[in-house]
Amino acid sequence: MRISNREFLYLLVIKGVNDKGSGATIFGVAKALGISTASAYEEINHLIRKGLAEKRGDGIYITEEGIREMNSLIRAHRVIETLLVKAGIDPDKACELAKMFDETLPEEVVEKLYEYLGRPSKCPHGREIPST
Repeated sequence: MRISNREFLYLLVIKGVNDKGSGATIFGVAKALGISTASAYEEINHLIRKGLAEKRGDGIYITEEGIREMNSLIRAHRVIETLLVKAGIDPDKACELAKMFDETLPEEVVEKLYEYLGRPSKCPHGREIPST
């Protein structure tokens, strides 16, 4: 399963709060994303149904599956970005372009591109490419 960029943003906010040692709240997620609490409530429940997040006593937490899916999307984005830069595209433009199809490219294609590029450890912006 590959998550959408919208799901990724929600998971990123939830993980950021979790990394500080607490559960996220619907209100906090809504505020961080600049959306209504009703929209955040709906999407968080969607993430819970997919097994990417879970409710616990003190809030909302990302699951191991959620972390795996986030890393998969980050990996796809950074591999695509690296390929585009290697083809001569400016790194910032490559980042914009990678966002257009990083969530739709099959994982086996991402892996083939990764191998083709010589298994880079970082993207053109110097950020780590997560392992599979």
